Amino acid sequence: MRRSLVLFLTLGLVFGSIATADAKKKAKPVKTTLYLHGVTPVGENDSMALVSESYLPMDAQEPAGAQPASRFITNAFVTPNTKCAGNTLFPIWSGALAGRVKGDLKVTFHHVGTPGSVVVRIWPDVNGQMCDSEISGTSDYVEPAGEVTIELPPGTGVVEAVMEDVDFTSVGSLMLQLSPAVQVPLPSPVNPVLSPFISRVLYDTPDFASSIEFSCIPARGKACTP
Repeated sequence: MRRSLVLFLTLGLVFGSIATADAKKKAKPVKTTLYLHGVTPVGENDSMALVSESYLPMDAQEPAGAQPASRFITNAFVTPNTKCAGNTLFPIWSGALAGRVKGDLKVTFHHVGTPGSVVVRIWPDVNGQMCDSEISGTSDYVEPAGEVTIELPPGTGVVEAVMEDVDFTSVGSLMLQLSPAVQVPLPSPVNPVLSPFISRVLYDTPDFASSIEFSCIPARGKACTP
């Protein structure tokens, strides 16, 4: 009786492992799009994240607003710390994501303003500011899972930033951050010198549906998003 029970349990574990392996083998990438949203038309009002540590939302729901929201890409001759993941002085969106992202990832956003260089970065599972700072003596910055520098066109236009061959796993969330590209660094990385420009990102309407597109293997179920 005892020997039969042991054999039964052993076979159960074996077949269970085979079933799990088969499930993982059958998992296929799902085309996923996260749309950038806002709470109010003026993104700076939403970005009281300096206090609340919350970020602009993004999710799989297509925008349906009548008026686009917008957010200024902060830059000047001296800009906020760019060696910072989740720096709330820059436009940042965060949304739920659980799965493995593999292949090319495309960020599309609408812009109005003057030409300039912008760094587009993404991080999985970063839910607060993680920065290198000489002032506070911290070295918490984490390298992004994807990064690309793009040029903004003059006037209005649609910008596409493609990160090639990314490969990362997100347990719970994905963050997108837009910041100006550093031109000439000063002795302190906290205060880089930039080529200044004026630009606002437009989002959250059908005509200004700024978004992130990628393929993702779900951690569970049939989608990587809720």
